[in-house]
Amino acid sequence: MKNILLVLLALLFSGMLFAQKSAFAWYFEGNKMLFRKDYPAAIEAYDKAILLNPNADYAWFNRGNAKFEQVNYKSARLDYNKTILLNPEYAEAFYGRGLCKIFMGDQDAGCKDLKKADRFGFKPAKDAINEHCRK
Repeated sequence: MKNILLVLLALLFSGMLFAQKSAFAWYFEGNKMLFRKDYPAAIEAYDKAILLNPNADYAWFNRGNAKFEQVNYKSARLDYNKTILLNPEYAEAFYGRGLCKIFMGDQDAGCKDLKKADRFGFKPAKDAINEHCRK
């Protein structure tokens, strides 16, 4: 009887583990919501991904994108900062952070980020530099 109880508990516990979504699953859920322009739902899904994997640079980045789309540049910039901290060559994060800085009134710092994104090969950065960084 004791063995049966242990087996049942093990099955129950393993079922709970499989039922829990992974960080990737929440990330992809967030992407679906981002694509649908449901930014609050996307942010919520990315929050869950980050909670499960705080080193998920891709989740920090896309949460920043959702906040950017809500014109919450200050908070988006913080998410891009974390993305860059986790992955110092994440060109798209430099691009997003650069635009946030520009839209928040710090053109010089924003242009530095855009130029870094361009050096890392992110092609849209060149257009943004031409538009925002005339010197």
